[in-house]
This record gives sequence, structure tokens and C-alpha cells, in this order.
Amino acid sequence: MTMGLYIFALLLGLVLGIVVAIGRHYGGPIISRIATGYVEFLRGTPLLAQIILVVYVPPVINAFLESQGLPPINTSWAIRVPDFWGNPQKILDLRILLCAIMLGLNSAAYQAEFFRGAMGSIASGQSLAAISIGMTKRQEIRHIMLPQSLRRAIPAWTNEAVYLPKYTTVVFYVGVQEIFLVSKLIVSRTYEVLPVYIILAVVFLALISVISWIMNHLYNRIKIPGI
Repeated sequence: MTMGLYIFALLLGLVLGIVVAIGRHYGGPIISRIATGYVEFLRGTPLLAQIILVVYVPPVINAFLESQGLPPINTSWAIRVPDFWGNPQKILDLRILLCAIMLGLNSAAYQAEFFRGAMGSIASGQSLAAISIGMTKRQEIRHIMLPQSLRRAIPAWTNEAVYLPKYTTVVFYVGVQEIFLVSKLIVSRTYEVLPVYIILAVVFLALISVISWIMNHLYNRIKIPGI
């Protein structure tokens, strides 16, 4: 569950973060302000508050629909698959999906700033050169700006890739059974506080070390020579 939330949120944040960064860097007065407001709101409010807010939106909507005599939306669906021992385990429901989306939206706000900073580091002469040979703004972004800025952003973007697994633990507050909540349940049953949380810390240390190694290897493979 932890890795599923992490991968989904990281990829959603990557795609949306690039779009928001382009909007801030190249958008006009309106688009740039909208993108800036998105970034500032999600970075300026607690992630836990965002998770709680989005999780309790469906019950509020259902209460409103029922008050108007309308059928409520189905919030009880779930997807289950058998685990290693053949026991059905829930891998997705509405609450998990909303948490994953909110983690991705929050991550996108941070990733957008990494990409925007990388875009701003590219010399303006390259934009002038693109205009001089007849490139459109879309062609400049696709063929000149993105190939360079995405590679330049990897060292800073690695911070988000490393921090995000730890951010996923906040979803245990709304009952999603990721690794931290499972650890808490084990402690409540066995009272073995120190061993359980030491194991949890070692798991996160190993996971983040692997992610850091992968990102460093990726950067060394595709970095721009001389930068």
C-alpha cells in the first residue's frame, strides 16, 4: 500500500508539476497567477489537513444529495486481491484513491517549483535563437526547454522522490492501512514498541537509500555534460 501510494503520487505529481511549471514560466498574467495560487495554497497548508478535507468531501456530498432527494454516490466499492496466503486484501477503495490523488496534487506543487527553477536557469539566448529560426513557443518548450530543464532538475527533484515515501504515512490518520498504521496495530497488540518502530525505521532507511541510488544513477546517465 505504501509503495502504491508513493508511485502513484510521484507520477501524478511529475506530470502535473511539469504542466504547472510551464504555466508559471510561460503562461500569461491569468494562467501564471492561477498556477502560482495552486502552488502557494498546497505548499502553504498542512498535508494532513488536505488529506482529511478530501476524504470527508464524499460524505458531505452524499448528505447534500440525500437532503435534495437524490440518490447518493457509491462510496462502498472496493477492489480486493488475494495475498501470499490467499486471504483477500483491499488494495483500492474510494478513500485510498482520494488519498493517492491528494498526495499527488500536493507533490505536484513542490515538483513544479523544481522544474520552474530549472527552466529559469536556461539562458534566454536559447529562446531568442528558437524564435530566430521560426520555432513556435510550443516547439521551443518541447525541443529546447523541456529536454534541458528536466535533466537539470533531477538533483533537486530527487529531494521530492526521497521525501514522498515518508509523506505517505499521514494517510494512516484517515484509516488507510499503509505500513505505519500496520505497525501501530502491531504495537497495540504486542506492546513491542521499540522493536516494531526500529524495524519500520530500517525499512524506510533501506527504501530511501535505494531511491537515492536510483536517482543518482539516473542523473549520471542523462545529465548534460559540463553542467
